[in-house]
Amino acid sequence: MLKVTSVLGILVGAAAAQGAITTFDNGLEGWSISGRETIDAAGGNPGANLHGNLIDVFGADIRNETNADWLGDLTRYGAFEVSVDIQVNSIAFFNGEVPRDLIVEFRDNTNTNGYPYTSVWLNIGLLRSAEIGGNGEWNTYSATILDPFSTDLPGGWGGYGDEDPNTFEPILPADRTFTSVLQSVDSVHFTTFVPGFFYGFTNFDIQVDNLTIRSVPAPGSAALLGVAGLATARRRRR
Repeated sequence: MLKVTSVLGILVGAAAAQGAITTFDNGLEGWSISGRETIDAAGGNPGANLHGNLIDVFGADIRNETNADWLGDLTRYGAFEVSVDIQVNSIAFFNGEVPRDLIVEFRDNTNTNGYPYTSVWLNIGLLRSAEIGGNGEWNTYSATILDPFSTDLPGGWGGYGDEDPNTFEPILPADRTFTSVLQSVDSVHFTTFVPGFFYGFTNFDIQVDNLTIRSVPAPGSAALLGVAGLATARRRRR
């Protein structure tokens, strides 16, 4: 199994280990794929999994708006990692397979700029079926936030909730920071909807498992030099 990991941030003090994982063996625990809530009892990584068959949609949105482990002030975890296991069976656009970027996005529904929410987000990998170069297996996509108390966006992260007057790209509102969003998360998304992009009608057949949030030890500062992303191979869990 391929593990795709984005590691971006700054050294902070280690927090006591804590976290949560949803395996779907005990139900949804607040998760859906664009509102779809079909759990397959087998075929996951391993065991049960959330299976999304989406027809004529603009994107796939693995989201949670109710699970307290993922909401509120996420700086309580200190340095932390989020991850999801996904198996892509098909992503079809006009009867042909296509890739889609996957981002993780933390949203705060408070916004005074006419936008529906404020968010910070990071591209954590590419979803593609075996037909166009995917490995046809379960893959883990993750992001590690080493300094949730940063006021600046770490390298690679984007913001949403306002618009750059020159480029018209989405940005954070002037009165919001990376940490202020992480301190008031109303929903979390692993999604193909990248802010600032538009999509046509697409069909998705994807399976989701092992949604995880956990505090992690902050590495020594030397380990951070030159690190923007890591990709390592490992076998599928059995």
